[in-house]
This record gives sequence, structure tokens and C-alpha cells, in this order.
Amino acid sequence: MAGLKTLVIVMGIVIIAGATVVVTTIILRGGALGQPVARGVIDLPAGARVMETRMDGGRLLIRLELAGGGERILINDARTGAPIATFDLARDGKAR
Repeated sequence: MAGLKTLVIVMGIVIIAGATVVVTTIILRGGALGQPVARGVIDLPAGARVMETRMDGGRLLIRLELAGGGERILINDARTGAPIATFDLARDGKAR
């Protein structure tokens, strides 16, 4: 019975040590405690409304509905917010 008690105590210590390593690793990588991993500013046209967002690797795709009724797609760097490309969607070859 004493051997089982010792085994349970040792296993408890190993579990606590493992949990401490996991928590420390998460904190050191910056993904915990509400700290942002990246931060940037993306300027939207006046009156534009965000319709959809998607992430693809290191890029952020934003689909906008413009105030004049057209649509625009912005592709930005996901870490900095820097613009990569802008596309105005057109019907019959005419942008609104």
C-alpha cells in the first residue's frame, strides 16, 4: 500500500511539472494573457461596410460593400495590415 501511495504522489508531481511547462511555453510565445500577436491599421473607404473576411496564410482578404453600391476586395498583410492588392468588382466590365 505504501508503494501505491508513493506512485500516486510521484505521478501528481509529474502532472504538475508538465502543466507548468505547457503554460510557460504558451506565455513565452506571446499567445496568452490577451497580448496581440500582430497589430496594424487598415483604412476603409468612407461609408464602406465589411461584408466578409478570410485568412489565407499570411494574407487577410476583406470584401467591402461601398457607399456607392459597388463592391471591393482588399488583400492585406495579416501581421501588419499593409495593403497588398485592391480589386473593384464590376458588372459588365463597368465598376460602380
